[in-house]
Amino acid sequence: MNIELKNVKHFPSLSQETEAFTASLYIDGKHAGFAENTGHGGSTDYYGKDAKGKVLIKQAEDFAKSFKKPDDRFINMAFEEKINELLYDHLQKKEFEKFNRKLAKITAYGIAYGIPNHSYSYLTFNHSMEKFLSRKEGIEHIKNLIKEKIIPKLESDKMILNTNIPEELLLESGLKKGQYTKPMTSYKSQHGLATKIDQIKSGR
Repeated sequence: MNIELKNVKHFPSLSQETEAFTASLYIDGKHAGFAENTGHGGSTDYYGKDAKGKVLIKQAEDFAKSFKKPDDRFINMAFEEKINELLYDHLQKKEFEKFNRKLAKITAYGIAYGIPNHSYSYLTFNHSMEKFLSRKEGIEHIKNLIKEKIIPKLESDKMILNTNIPEELLLESGLKKGQYTKPMTSYKSQHGLATKIDQIKSGR
């Protein structure tokens, strides 16, 4: 059975002990009803939008209970738990998207390294990464930066987060697979560019 939350509206300012939200509840592709939580620590409520919706929700409740042991004292909360899991997944996805949008702006003008979808540090340039990679001197400078400035800081859970640096360059810089995010760009090698590193910053 496919259970989904759509049209999710999250209210961080109202979220205290629980996440405050409203959402449309879909079961097997059909709009069955609605789910909501006031954010004050109470349960997540859900209800059908009509008679058919109530039937679908009852089926979904039984489906959720089938994954619990019969003597589980929280068995009647199984469907509510499922809704809360879906909400968490939705909020986490939004956070990841926000993180990666910000990261994309940084990697367009620098090298970022850290923990995927969690945190990063970065080196900033006075030229775009695209311009660096279009010149032989720029490519060599990127290699040296990775060797001298970044590899010494790569702990076991950290990696280079750029997807705009060719894999060949990363490997030639001394990185091993697992120390960088899979690149989405190819190698370019031309000539002539002086570069400069502005500063090292941290972000989250």
